[in-house]
Formats: sequence, structure tokens, C-alpha cells
Amino acid sequence: MRKILFAATFALFASTQAFAIFGVGVHYIMNTGSLDADKGEIPFPTSGIPDEIQDIIGDKKITVNQKSASGLQGLGFKAWIDFLPYVDIEGTLNIAATKYKTSLTVPKLKTDENGIPEIVDTTINLSYSPDPPYNIIPGGSVDPLFGIVNGDLSVMYPFTDIPLIRPYIGVGFSYFASIPIANYSFAKKMLTKNTELLDALTDPENVEAAAEIKKALVNTLQKESYTTGMGGHIIAGFRIKPPIIPLAIYANGKYYIGGNTNSQFSQGFVLEAGGGFAL
Repeated sequence: MRKILFAATFALFASTQAFAIFGVGVHYIMNTGSLDADKGEIPFPTSGIPDEIQDIIGDKKITVNQKSASGLQGLGFKAWIDFLPYVDIEGTLNIAATKYKTSLTVPKLKTDENGIPEIVDTTINLSYSPDPPYNIIPGGSVDPLFGIVNGDLSVMYPFTDIPLIRPYIGVGFSYFASIPIANYSFAKKMLTKNTELLDALTDPENVEAAAEIKKALVNTLQKESYTTGMGGHIIAGFRIKPPIIPLAIYANGKYYIGGNTNSQFSQGFVLEAGGGFAL
């Protein structure tokens, strides 16, 4: 009797294919890409300022320093169908982000205790509470986030019929949207359009000038349009589907081509690992 039961169990597992009619899942994302650093200087405003004040200002400039970062992480969602002949099809939505640091050194005209004008440097560290869907990091204010949302449509070829495990390779199309970066060109563009913020730096009575620059940069950063584009990807991975149980786990490796993300970002290898319901 035990031999019959064992033989029946073995036959069930051996004859079970690692595919489902369809499935949906959620997964962890790791992107090994990197965000390059950037820095630059913005001239201090001197127009309309008396010569004696210009002598105090000298060659002072606003310095923007954006640090590098690497290793985007996030969450993704996937739906797939396996019942088509020869190929599998899956759709994926991934949201991944990483924090980086940007600071501005802002020279501010002030008067000392004797009423003599002087230039004092103030450092602004950009931090803010991001809007959805990038507010995935708990807490209040955070460093700026660089993130990518991408939607993928993949066609895969399952190249073997190993029971329980379904390995595959394939290609697909991708749509990308990336967050603007608080770098030198971004800060220069914003301050050039809002010259009153620069003019306030030359007013000794305006003690909130640096804080207003930070506020304006953060507001502009959250309202700036995302960089979008189309690209492609190569995918290789596998799914494991136990018999009878309507669950599956999967792991994919992807390499993206194109996409028109920000030029400071170098796309890397992307890992997806997760699981979900499979019928």
C-alpha cells in the first residue's frame, strides 16, 4: 500500500507542470544603477548694489553640491498568463527609489553688531516630505529622492519542462518615468526664473532669504514634470508553482535598454523577487 501511495505521489509531482492559467503577484525590487554627482556655482546678484557693497560681496557665488547615490529599491506588481502555446506573457509595474543629498551654500549680506555690512555663508540642506507614490520611506522630512516608475510588457519562452520549476528567457517593451533631480542645473533654472529670491540675499533686513530659497526649490522639485520615455528590456528568470496549492514564487533578472531616464542615472541590473496567487 505504501509503495502504491509513494508511486502515486511521485507521479503527481512528476507530471505537474510549473505553470498556471494566470497569476498575480507582488515583489521586491533592487536596481544596481547609480546616480552621478553634480555641482556648480551660481553668480551672486550685484546689479543695483552700491559699489562699497559689491566690494564686500567680491566674487562670492551660490554653490550647489548634489551627491551621488546608488542602489534603488522598491516594490513591484506583476500579472502573467501561461496557457498560450510556446510563450508566456507578463505585465509588470515597478516603483523604485533611492535617497541622495543636495546642499546649497548661500552667501547672505548681513550687518554685524556694529552695523558694518558683511557676507555670511549659510548652508541649505534640501529635505522634504515627498508626494505619493514616492512617500514609501516612513518618517517626516527626508533627503531628496530619485526614483523610477516603469511599466513592462514581456514575452518569455519557457525553455524546459522541469516539473515544478518554469525557467524562461525573453524580451519586452518598457515605459519609464523618472523624478527630476535637485542638481546644479535645476537650482540655476529655478533661481534664474525667480530673481527676487536672489535679490533678497542682498537685503540685510531679510533674515528668511535662505529659507525662502529652500522652500522654493522643494516646491518646484515636487511640481516639476517627470522625464518619460520608451525602451526595452531583456528578462531571464523562473517561477515555482507547487501542485494543487494556488500559489507561486518567482525571481527575475532584467536589463533595460534606452528609456530616456535622466542622463545622470546609469541603468543597472534589476532583480525582482516575490510571489502571489496562481490559478
